[in-house]
Amino acid sequence: VKMTKRKLLASALEPSPPAAEVTAETETSTEITSQTSEENTVDPAAFLDYICPTNIGIAINDRDGFFEWYDDDTAQHALKANNSEFEGFLDEEYGSWGITPNERKALNANWIHWYGDHLLHSESRTIYESACGTGLTLFTIIQLLYEQYNITGIEAFGNDYIARDVVTANRYYDWAVGHYPELDLRKGRICRGDSTNLTSFVPTNAFDIVMTGYIDPIDDPLHLGISDDQKHRQWCKSKNETKQALMKEEQEEMNGWFALWASQMISLVKPGGIVIIESISKPRCEVGDWGGVSKEWWAQAIREYEWDTQLGIDPASLDIIDFDPPTHYNGLQDRYNVKMTKRK
Repeated sequence: VKMTKRKLLASALEPSPPAAEVTAETETSTEITSQTSEENTVDPAAFLDYICPTNIGIAINDRDGFFEWYDDDTAQHALKANNSEFEGFLDEEYGSWGITPNERKALNANWIHWYGDHLLHSESRTIYESACGTGLTLFTIIQLLYEQYNITGIEAFGNDYIARDVVTANRYYDWAVGHYPELDLRKGRICRGDSTNLTSFVPTNAFDIVMTGYIDPIDDPLHLGISDDQKHRQWCKSKNETKQALMKEEQEEMNGWFALWASQMISLVKPGGIVIIESISKPRCEVGDWGGVSKEWWAQAIREYEWDTQLGIDPASLDIIDFDPPTHYNGLQDRYNVKMTKRK
């Protein structure tokens, strides 16, 4: 997991392949792109176009059954997507959070002004979601933009690591284009891809907004064998100097992981565009959960990872809003959202 700040920045600055560059290998790219190209009711070539990768390798956080957390949701959505049963998608609970996309939509209304205020003054309306899952979080944001700002014509792009979710997302957006005509929805590329390596295939400096609904952490990054919450809490509270040092090192690993995700997102957004990271958990030793970073860390990260000098982030643009201020949902009250703007 360890990556120096210089290497991390270099990976974010790596240029993506030209959008028009198509080879014999990439034309047959993946099951997902070949399958959805026939179904897609909107021609991606009319907007941003690029090729989904043929092979993304194994993600750093794909180990020890981590993604099995999503198996039930993934299988359930995939089955319904195969039968084009999309009507109830927005009212079905997903993940361990125990909330539906429509309930999540009600929370997103608390910071939809980040999206709306920006797009009202933008010449184009492109949104890229990193780790989009089945695409429902971004879709409810698109609904909110229409309902509260009368903004239509959003061009939606994204990626996810779980292949079945990518297929479901593509099918859902193909369906939604025809079933929500008032949105004037445009579907761009939704690829299987690793959110820590987006610049290898997605155009950089290309999107008005780049967002993610959640950054998946690394479970037990130091391989200490303390994934269990109770064991981890004991280590966090221990006065043993070795355990204290390891918990500090573990948090530094998590900081680097979040920085890698964010660096990739910053690289994709246009000059003048915004990056939004939602539902960030605080450090695990503070709140439990799977782990995250502190609110204070973001201002430090802008300097330490040179997001300001090398990637163009305006430090004064950093804005933070709590994810669930009324604490309606257990486990979400300690989360928050971050917004940053890239200089023009």
